[in-house]
Amino acid sequence: MLLKSSLILLLLSNIFINDLKVMSIITVILLLMNIFLNKSLKNNLNRMKFLFFLYFTTCLVQLFYKQEGKVLFKFLNFYITEEGVLNFLLNFLRIFNLLMISWVISAKKIVSGKFSKYQKVIETVIDLVPQALVLIKKRMRIKWFFRHILKQIKVKI
Repeated sequence: MLLKSSLILLLLSNIFINDLKVMSIITVILLLMNIFLNKSLKNNLNRMKFLFFLYFTTCLVQLFYKQEGKVLFKFLNFYITEEGVLNFLLNFLRIFNLLMISWVISAKKIVSGKFSKYQKVIETVIDLVPQALVLIKKRMRIKWFFRHILKQIKVKI
């Protein structure tokens, strides 16, 4: 019960707090929780390499998107500002924290009943993210791509 309530508090603070120091503290707490409570942390990190790469590149785009504020340096015609860097770090830490919360929840099997099936579906979809680029390179239609994902979910569940 204490684990559930602490995870809920961490989730809510992760969503509503915009302070980089507090977000960093939440990240450290969640990392320690994963180290001690999640036996498959290394496996989870290996599965998420590609997803981290995709999300990191989208966060980098956010770095160039925010052009107002104190300029740190200029890259071609784009300015990298202090506010853009803070926005980048906050968004990246938020997603990383949400992933770590979900890893603790799945490792401790906190979600049970009907919702445990949804957890398996989400894990299967995350595993299929690297295959998405392969299917895009083959110029597969969106309809066939979704059919492929649904077949994989049906097979694994």
